[in-house]
Amino acid sequence: MPLLDIFLLRPQACIHACENRRAPLWISVFIIVIGVAYGILVALLQRSFGGELQGIPVAGIPLWVLTLGNILPGILIVIMVHIGIMLVAWLMAKAVGGPGLLALLYRSAGYLLPLLLPALPAIAFTVATTTTTAHSAGSLPWLYLALAVVSAALFLAGLYQMFRVTQNFPSTRALFATALFAAFSVSILSLA
Repeated sequence: MPLLDIFLLRPQACIHACENRRAPLWISVFIIVIGVAYGILVALLQRSFGGELQGIPVAGIPLWVLTLGNILPGILIVIMVHIGIMLVAWLMAKAVGGPGLLALLYRSAGYLLPLLLPALPAIAFTVATTTTTAHSAGSLPWLYLALAVVSAALFLAGLYQMFRVTQNFPSTRALFATALFAAFSVSILSLA
C-alpha cells in the first residue's frame, strides 16, 4: 500500500484498510508515529516557551523527560481520537441509512490518521501554551493555522472516500454523512 494513496485521497487506501490483513499493523504504526511526533512537538514548544509546568521550571526538566512525558499521553490521545473518529463516523453512516460496519470503519479511520499530521503544530502549540505558565508564546502562528485548515480539508475528503468505500454510498449520501460528521465535530469542539 503506497502511503501516497492516503494523501492523494484515492479509494485504494480505504480498500487496502478494509481488505488487507496487515492493515492493523499499519494502523498501529500510524498511531505510534503521530503520537511520538505530537509528543516531541509539545516538548520542544514547552521548552522554547519556558515558564513553569505544574510548578516546576521547564528549563529544569531534562528534555528527554519532557519529551517522554508528552509522547506517552500523545499516543493515548491518538488512540482516543481514532476511536472517536470511528464512533462518530459509524453514527453518521447509520444516520444516513448505511449499514454501519463498525470493523470497516475502524480500519479505515486508522488510515485517515496521517491526514491529521499537518494539524499537529497547531495542536501542539495550543497544548504547550495551556500547560505552561509562559506568557511569551503569543497567538497561534498563521502557518500553523493554515496547516490545520489544510489538514481538516484533507481529513474531510478522506472521510468522504471512507464513506464511499465502507458504506457503499453514492456520492450525495457520502457527502451528506461527511457534512454531518463535520457539523457534529464543530459543535463538540465549540464546547471546549
